[in-house]
Amino acid sequence: MITRRSAQRRTARRGGFTLIELLVVISIIATLAALILPAVQNARATARRLECLNNIRNSGLAAQSYATSRNGSLPYLLDKGLTIDWSTTSGTYIIGPAPWTVQLLPFLEQGPLAEAMSRASGATAASGVPNGNISTLVQTRIKAFNCPDDPNDDSAGNLSYAMNGGYMASGLWAGTGVVYSVSSATPPTLTAVTGGHISSAYNYAFDGTTAITPDDMEVSKGTGVGWADVQVKIDQVSRSDGSNSTLLFAENLQAQQWAGQAPGTGTGFATASTGGFTFVMPVNTGSGSTAPFTVTDRVTSAADGVGNSASSKATALTVTSGSFTGVVTTTTPFIDGRINKNLNSASEGQAPRPSSLHANGVNAIFVGGNGKFLAQSMDSTVYAQLITWDGSRKGQSILDDTSF
Repeated sequence: MITRRSAQRRTARRGGFTLIELLVVISIIATLAALILPAVQNARATARRLECLNNIRNSGLAAQSYATSRNGSLPYLLDKGLTIDWSTTSGTYIIGPAPWTVQLLPFLEQGPLAEAMSRASGATAASGVPNGNISTLVQTRIKAFNCPDDPNDDSAGNLSYAMNGGYMASGLWAGTGVVYSVSSATPPTLTAVTGGHISSAYNYAFDGTTAITPDDMEVSKGTGVGWADVQVKIDQVSRSDGSNSTLLFAENLQAQQWAGQAPGTGTGFATASTGGFTFVMPVNTGSGSTAPFTVTDRVTSAADGVGNSASSKATALTVTSGSFTGVVTTTTPFIDGRINKNLNSASEGQAPRPSSLHANGVNAIFVGGNGKFLAQSMDSTVYAQLITWDGSRKGQSILDDTSF
């Protein structure tokens, strides 16, 4: 009996994996991991891109809410009527205009922050003692202004998005952004927008004259939606090229802080940089020239013999020839306005084009509130048409839903 039970136990005992079986199992697991991990990574990248699109869409909706409360007007690129007091020492005022981001705070459920900035800005005591809160307030992280794929996403006060600033003279991009007159009152105020990238700075020669006229200002205004001296209305965009085909905001890795920066100051004036929160189409103005500039692709009419002399007039807002190429080589640093160009070499605040770390393109929101992923391979002419909102009446072809 004992012998028989021992034999049964020996028969029931199961052997372990052989070396070959173990290697086969490991190879199967490795194969499955190699197949699954890229899919997981792609899913994560897609999720981050969608979260980024959702954040920029919230900024776009905030801009529409702003327009509803302002008779249809979109935010200024910089608003001289809503100032930020950057003062750090008693009796000294450093007053700067509020960028579009600060203007949108009340419409992004950031009412308390907007009120706190208002108290810190322009509410300094008569003795000239600065409030002191502004340096802390501007470090607030606002989700609607950040993309999870931005390497600086976790930085204090970071901004991942920029506003469409239209066509800009290349010399103004890396230099003076916008110039303001400053009153001598205490505290001072910004009394007027006097120079730099403003709608009254450029001569597009559509009227055939060398002077900057109201017609030139309307053409200039029609190249972008964000200006420091004028506001663009949503209805204007809708009646022209269309709100669903005009860019409002796009990603830009070189955007800096949502509150902007302290302005440069002098006797009676202040200068505000625009490079940290806008994207533009840089226009080559030639060596030693900033603004105004005149388009190079224009036609000269002959005198008609009845009192009308020859005149040189622009025929279209175009980026296919002449000075409108989107690539400027006559300035330092080299400027390329096409999507995702100079992605790895651009300095903070010194790249005028949309950019991101998403594969092959950027997220953007349009004036109509629709969001879209723009491919970096997009034709530069089409991209320039998406920047302008009044181009179809200035010689540009009309875009449809399949054009981009």
